[in-house]
Amino acid sequence: MRHTLAQGLAALYEQTEQRVRDGVRSPATLDMQRAHGSWLCDELGARRQLRSITEPVLHQLVAPRVPPRRYGPATLRKRLTTLSGVLKVAHRRRWIARVPAFPEVLVPWRPRQRYLQSYADAVRLFESLPPHRSLWFWVCLWTGQHASDVERMRWSEVDLTGRKPSFLIRCSKNKKVPLRVRMPRPLARILRAEFRRRGARAGDGPVVEPWPHRSQTLHLHCYKLGLPPLAPIDLRHTCATWMVRRLGITPAVCRWFGHSSPSMMARTYAHALAAGLDEVAEELDAFAAGGELVAA
Repeated sequence: MRHTLAQGLAALYEQTEQRVRDGVRSPATLDMQRAHGSWLCDELGARRQLRSITEPVLHQLVAPRVPPRRYGPATLRKRLTTLSGVLKVAHRRRWIARVPAFPEVLVPWRPRQRYLQSYADAVRLFESLPPHRSLWFWVCLWTGQHASDVERMRWSEVDLTGRKPSFLIRCSKNKKVPLRVRMPRPLARILRAEFRRRGARAGDGPVVEPWPHRSQTLHLHCYKLGLPPLAPIDLRHTCATWMVRRLGITPAVCRWFGHSSPSMMARTYAHALAAGLDEVAEELDAFAAGGELVAA
């Protein structure tokens, strides 16, 4: 039997669905694979035989194009990873005799540098959005969650009573267990007002409505206000930047954003750390003043 790319993708999705149920993969991984699978079908054809996907075909996928691609090398590498997963599943099922060697796609590390510089800019953007979108924006900004986790929040997970309102923060992408954390005051004010407005209709429903095409809409509003064009991931980056600017890269900050190691945060958010070069020089001065230098 000659198996096709569409059949291979279905087998990969089935495997990932099982791993999601087992708790070893994130639901976002499956969504990403489906998106990459759609692109692969457009590029190679859903009915292409898996055994015909050889090194020359892979080379054509990564070769430069005219006009240039509208996506970067990081996206291309992720799509090739999905295709590699398809072929590995097919090989284990003995649909193909071998997995071809994949070309290396070099991805330079360029951490995102787009974020809101000040609270005033955040308020301007909040006020420019329609009410249901401004709530989504405010929740994403002050929780620092990924967009998919913002839309998973439910009113039953939010505690607006008492002096220290709290909520469950998620990082499904990194498969972290939800944490209950104190809610920032600007978010608590908005959510209390929204909860009063909804009343009994809030129930156990979602805190925010899904926001389709959010990147395009957010870009447009930023452009109108003269702000850097932001995507939802930049709201998470803004939250982390503000936090690192005040606290540095600490275990608590890493835990809030679901990072297992401070090294990952350092690669992305080092720009927010205070230089502190004067303090370094002062320490060297103090060392010399203590008479601890030994002449050669």
